[in-house]
Amino acid sequence: MSCLFFFAEKLKEEKERQEGFPEAAKLKEEKDEMKKECDWRRARNNSDDITLHGVTAHPNISIADNKKSFTHEAQPQQVPPNPERFDSTVCVLGSEGFSSGKHYWEVEFVSSTDWDLGVARKSIQRKGKLSLSPKEGFCALGLNGRDYWAKTDPWTRVIVQKKSKKIGVYLSYQEGKVTFFSVTDTSVLFTFNDFSFSGEVYPFFKNSHKETKMRICSIKEE
Repeated sequence: MSCLFFFAEKLKEEKERQEGFPEAAKLKEEKDEMKKECDWRRARNNSDDITLHGVTAHPNISIADNKKSFTHEAQPQQVPPNPERFDSTVCVLGSEGFSSGKHYWEVEFVSSTDWDLGVARKSIQRKGKLSLSPKEGFCALGLNGRDYWAKTDPWTRVIVQKKSKKIGVYLSYQEGKVTFFSVTDTSVLFTFNDFSFSGEVYPFFKNSHKETKMRICSIKEE
């Protein structure tokens, strides 16, 4: 009888454990989501004032006077040749590079449905067609029509609950992390982990959708 009693108690404990597991998992999930939102709000409160570096801009990019928005023009502009300028992919870098610390900025897609953004090493290739992958010096997230992709190697499709017109980029240099947030619902879209930055990295912006605009948001003015 004692043996049967022992097994009965074990079965009861296991049943209670299994019944409690979904609730525990739910609580853990809620805790993780709260932590992510806290991290996002903390980063947002210490956002950087990012501007665009015109010298790097592809000839089809026209930059606004405040250096915070740019348009993909249908026709290339007359611009002086420069070794820092992108000549095939319609993109531009931020003016300031980072080699330490934590940084955050947000980008609004006024009308573009074909874009990429993130960070890029200073040493990246500027001429010819670009491959946006970590091994080439990029940590980038993009929208291609209806689908979001993290530009890993190979690409990773990112499932979103609600499309966002505004994306936050959070760079933690020492940790080797770049995290993308949906500002619409504060959700984490994707994180690049253990990336070796190897020197300065710059905010990176790419707009492949002609006659559309992208804008760096002035968060502190909201």
